[in-house]
Amino acid sequence: MLIVFLVWEIVFAPTPMFDFSLLTDRTVIGACLLDATYQLSYYCWNNYYTSFLQAVNDLSISEAGYVSNTFDVVSGFLLLGVGFIIRRTGRFKWLLYIAVPLYIFAQGLMIYFRRPNQSVGYLVMCQIFISIGGSVFILVEQLSILAAVDHQHVATVLALLNVVGTVGDAAGSTICGAIWTNTFYKALQTRLPDSAMDNIDLIYEDLPTQLSYPVGSPTRLAIQSAYGYSQTRMLAAGTGLMGLCIFWTLMIRNIDLNKVKQTKGVVF
Repeated sequence: MLIVFLVWEIVFAPTPMFDFSLLTDRTVIGACLLDATYQLSYYCWNNYYTSFLQAVNDLSISEAGYVSNTFDVVSGFLLLGVGFIIRRTGRFKWLLYIAVPLYIFAQGLMIYFRRPNQSVGYLVMCQIFISIGGSVFILVEQLSILAAVDHQHVATVLALLNVVGTVGDAAGSTICGAIWTNTFYKALQTRLPDSAMDNIDLIYEDLPTQLSYPVGSPTRLAIQSAYGYSQTRMLAAGTGLMGLCIFWTLMIRNIDLNKVKQTKGVVF
């Protein structure tokens, strides 16, 4: 459908919706690459996080939900203050120099803490750091791409940002699934006791089966170890990809929002 859209816009549309000259603006490109890379990195490890919390940290499904939804809670309060600061200063790029490294640092910490025998408190700590960094640069990338275009193309560039983010999301989930498929089952094969080997396929596929083994039993310990083996590799892939965001940050112009002409009155 993206290909059909491009053909329509270039060849047939009487008045194209998208101005392709926007793709030469380094702020637009940088914001799109930042969003795509973030989504790609995030979904490299997030899909199996609640399962990890239940199987390894023995949390209930509601408790695992609280931990995994830290982002929504933190960002809801934090961004009110961030928006106020940007409104007062008129600048936003300096926030990227804080948020992106903080996010990479927190995701790197999770490589160490997302293993068996680690306190869930450290996982929550990492989630809070990730929430602070991620929510800030998500806001800033949206703001930067809006500041870089005129009012006519506001909806278009937001749609573009959403499309590239969705593509990154899908690619990240694919990488996550590939790592899981190629690590978790093999880790189970080398760790499960002989008494559980006949049930390996069901253990691999079914979370309730994993949780049915008592905490501390040889089979549950083997499952936890296999989770740690897979999760650290997912996080390592995601953290490595996030390193690219440093370069995408440098592409974004430090636009003074106080000098951006505001559209007022009847627009259309």
